[in-house]
Amino acid sequence: MADSRSPASTSGAHRAAPLGRTPSLRGGAPVYRSLWKKVTRNILAGTLISVIPGMVFYSAAFSYPPAQMATMLRIALLVVSATLAVDLGLTRWYLAPARNMESQPAEGRQAARAFSRLHNLPLFSVVRVFGPHAFAASALAQAAVIFANAHWGLGIPAQDYWVYWLLNLTLVPIGQGVFEYHANGWAACEALAALDAGGRADPDGVRIRRVGLATRLAVFYALVAVPPLILFYVALRIRANEATGAVAGWSVVRVIAGVVALNFLLLLLFASDVRRSSSALLAGLRRVEDGDLGPHLKLFSTDEFGVIAEGVNKMIRGLRDRERLRGLFGLNLGPAVTRAILEGEIQTEGEGREVTVLFCDIRDFTTFCQSRTPRQVVERLNRFFEIMSEAIDSHGGFINKFLGDGLLAAFGAPAHSGDHAQQAVEAALAMETSLGTFNAELARAGEPKMEIGIGIDTGEVIVGNIGSSSRPEYTIIGGAANRSSHIEQLNKILGTRILLSDYTYRKSQNGGGRTLGAQRVRGLDHPMILVTVGEKA
Repeated sequence: MADSRSPASTSGAHRAAPLGRTPSLRGGAPVYRSLWKKVTRNILAGTLISVIPGMVFYSAAFSYPPAQMATMLRIALLVVSATLAVDLGLTRWYLAPARNMESQPAEGRQAARAFSRLHNLPLFSVVRVFGPHAFAASALAQAAVIFANAHWGLGIPAQDYWVYWLLNLTLVPIGQGVFEYHANGWAACEALAALDAGGRADPDGVRIRRVGLATRLAVFYALVAVPPLILFYVALRIRANEATGAVAGWSVVRVIAGVVALNFLLLLLFASDVRRSSSALLAGLRRVEDGDLGPHLKLFSTDEFGVIAEGVNKMIRGLRDRERLRGLFGLNLGPAVTRAILEGEIQTEGEGREVTVLFCDIRDFTTFCQSRTPRQVVERLNRFFEIMSEAIDSHGGFINKFLGDGLLAAFGAPAHSGDHAQQAVEAALAMETSLGTFNAELARAGEPKMEIGIGIDTGEVIVGNIGSSSRPEYTIIGGAANRSSHIEQLNKILGTRILLSDYTYRKSQNGGGRTLGAQRVRGLDHPMILVTVGEKA
């Protein structure tokens, strides 16, 4: 066993809770009531499990006549009732921090204390059963037998008294301790998920008692296997000293059957625990594999599964933060391009490559901004870029930059493509179609339509990560990027919407274009033959 301090959001007491988040325990009285009902039920079931092997041993070790056996049953009922009161009282005291959070909010160390108590509920259950419970049962059983001998003439020899202590400190609590360790861990799951979701526990105040799988199995197996054998030996000695002689064969069978039943219970609970934890881990990993980074894994386990869950949750948070930063400041890549980068198919150190560059600009957007609030401007831009990005992504392009009221996209980089010119032209036509749909939406809302210009050119450029070591940016440097911007500006003069260089048009193998002849393009010494496609061709 190990004592560790863990963040409230990643450590666990036992078992898996559903993925997702719940506000907190405050105002959630049903959460605590549900926990208390489950724990009470587990204590009652554990008590029943503990009584059965005790009675089996009594019947095997002692040759009590029916009258004595009836009295012993009444004594057992008294002892069980008293120990139930002890168990319920101690458990209610132990869960008080969680119960108090129903009526008043708790932050920091108060919440951490409740979280720690719930986390360590399985271990507390074992300590309670083998501590106060076992000693109270032994003392009460001893006192009751002495009273029965004195007042009812029970006739139990004083030399047998030590057996009651041995029995109540070993065999009787074993089944209850093993059962409650697992069952109360599962019961605490819902309350732990509710408290963990609020993020209210102070990480420095959460004390988690770690119990590894090997340690748990070794301790529980030793408890289940060794004490029954010792008690069986005691039964042999007691019967051997009695007038009846050797232990009857049926008594031996009952004791062995009891040991086998306890071992089966242990293995069943252990296997169920491992299955639940592994299933929760696999479910969480599958969701991450599918790209779902929203919730984190709710696996409340004090063993190795809990440690693995902490690592998975840290991984999810890291991926989620990087995804958020990438969405805010990083590259705007389609799924195919992203996959190619992650699989190492794309070099980012810098290389020369022929690509097709598309430049898009919104017409008269400055005038629109002057009559709108900043929020309205941003909403309009975001909606526009969303539909344009879909058209570009669906044709294998990658948006290198958003330029306020325009964008720069590349085809053939980062991912290699032999038909990047055709992809760019088809993307431009798709953007034009999407613009028509967008303008129809604006018309229905009583808003003015938007107009764009698109310029496309193909040529050799340099692509790679450029910038500081902490803020690299995959970008494009070369004449094609500059020319596409200058070509786009000619749309205003020529009354077109989509303009591309003659080289791009021929390389794209698209029909339906109209050649505009040689045009003077800013930045070039010689005129360039341009072609227009689309609705305004």
